[in-house]
Amino acid sequence: MSAVSLRGSSWDHPRGHLPMLATAAGYRERHREVSIEWVPRSLKDFGVRSVEQLAGEFDLILIDHPHVGAMAASGCVLALDEIVEPSVLAALAEASPGHSHESYSYGGHQWALAVDAACQSSVRRPDLLDSAPHTWDEVVTLSASGTVLWPLCDVDSAASLLSIVASLGRPSPESEDRFVERESGRVALATMRAVAESSDPRCLSMNPIAVLETMSRSDDFAYSPLCFFYVNYSRLDSPGRRLAYGDVPTPESGGVPRGALLGGVGLAVSARCSAQREAVDYACYVAAPDIQRGLYFDAGGQPAHHAAWADVALDRDAGGFFSGLARTMSTSWTRPREPDFAVFQTAFIELFADWYERSTDPDSLLDELDELYRRRHLLAFDSAS
Repeated sequence: MSAVSLRGSSWDHPRGHLPMLATAAGYRERHREVSIEWVPRSLKDFGVRSVEQLAGEFDLILIDHPHVGAMAASGCVLALDEIVEPSVLAALAEASPGHSHESYSYGGHQWALAVDAACQSSVRRPDLLDSAPHTWDEVVTLSASGTVLWPLCDVDSAASLLSIVASLGRPSPESEDRFVERESGRVALATMRAVAESSDPRCLSMNPIAVLETMSRSDDFAYSPLCFFYVNYSRLDSPGRRLAYGDVPTPESGGVPRGALLGGVGLAVSARCSAQREAVDYACYVAAPDIQRGLYFDAGGQPAHHAAWADVALDRDAGGFFSGLARTMSTSWTRPREPDFAVFQTAFIELFADWYERSTDPDSLLDELDELYRRRHLLAFDSAS
């Protein structure tokens, strides 16, 4: 049998890269003729780099779901529902935490398989803070102590704005012409600014990994209200102080936590792959319950299958990670996936590059955001030209 060599694009963190190395090795033990090389890209590139470009360089691609519409329109990746047995996809959909599997569906097709489940959540040091704030007002009050560290780099400021307005019951887009409902946007931006002004200024350049690393290795910070969770920092065998994840804050006392921005990772197969049968079979292998609960988690991965999320022993080893986040995942919010959204999202993120320093007026940013949203089709056209 002739040898098959596949190349994949992962992302540069133990959660994003090591499980792919482990599953590539595990798959080769079953299929000696197939070798898979994984090349990591940065966390920011994971969110904003064109999947169409990546599909020209790699056979397998870990993706973020807002790219799905553009992928479907370009045909750069395979429609997996045309290859994978319907019963397999139905089982994966049924076993998906929150909307993970569904987020990679668009236009009646499945463009990737969920292999990593995530959304924003709160995070605290349980040895420093007995319980997390419940409301956004309580978060602002706690921030005055200097113990709150919120990742507010440009990417995560954009994500946090969307999570807060969704938690207020006004998920975006509001209309064809307005992306964020204006009053909810003002409340969200005022909250973000108030916390930032009471926090270590480094927060404005920090992403979730930087915040989680800092919280796990320093006793200066006890809480973050919105931060994409990483199982690596709650596991019993994690280095540094263990972190605990939980619900996102609510607008009012007694409110139900909701609206955390859905993240996670899907595994797609390039339409230009010369060994499509093997690549799709490997993708199904990574997404399978026994691999998700076993090899994938053991290698430091964050599974996207109920078999892992419901496993009591895994939950114990993960420091209560799965049980603590079940409600957060189930009430998370999925970003739009239309073909022009990924390019719009990149431009939206850039609005936060220096916003905290240059303006105290939330309407200035919201006006710019709405203008971008009205021009989203032109942005996508210019990007493709």
